[in-house]
Amino acid sequence: MTRQQSAVFEHVFHANYVLVRRYAERRVPSAALAEDIAAETFTAAWVRYQQGDSIELPWLYRVASNKINDHFRSAERKRAVEETLERVLSEQEEGADTLEKIALGRSLLKLTDREREAILLTYWEGLGAAEVAVALSCSVASAWAILSRARKKLRVLMGEPFVAGMTDGGRK
Repeated sequence: MTRQQSAVFEHVFHANYVLVRRYAERRVPSAALAEDIAAETFTAAWVRYQQGDSIELPWLYRVASNKINDHFRSAERKRAVEETLERVLSEQEEGADTLEKIALGRSLLKLTDREREAILLTYWEGLGAAEVAVALSCSVASAWAILSRARKKLRVLMGEPFVAGMTDGGRK
């Protein structure tokens, strides 16, 4: 990319950043989130510009709107997962005490969606690796890798040291 092209994009950025940020501020609950949305919008604009496409304010607003919608969908999914985990953990009759259940719930939320789903399918739904693979639309080897990574993360998050070769109690 030439200096002139970079200068053109820089002009587009300076002319529109505040407008896009304010657009986001009117639609999201915090200024910090609005700044993140504006940054993500201009990241997408940079990619578009590098592909030779023009960047105009209406397009920037559309991208910002999509980023805002993505944020709210993600927040709704997280809230649904939190509520489900809370319900599932409260339904357990025996085993962990309340503090352990809270720690487990918080730890599960720190996993990726696929890792959390692999754990829940294995331990709450009682599925084996082949069935988890089908549910996650991946190979059995990938399901095992996801589950292994999730178990390791959970051990660390729950304060248990990871020991290679440690058995997990999950069905194979």
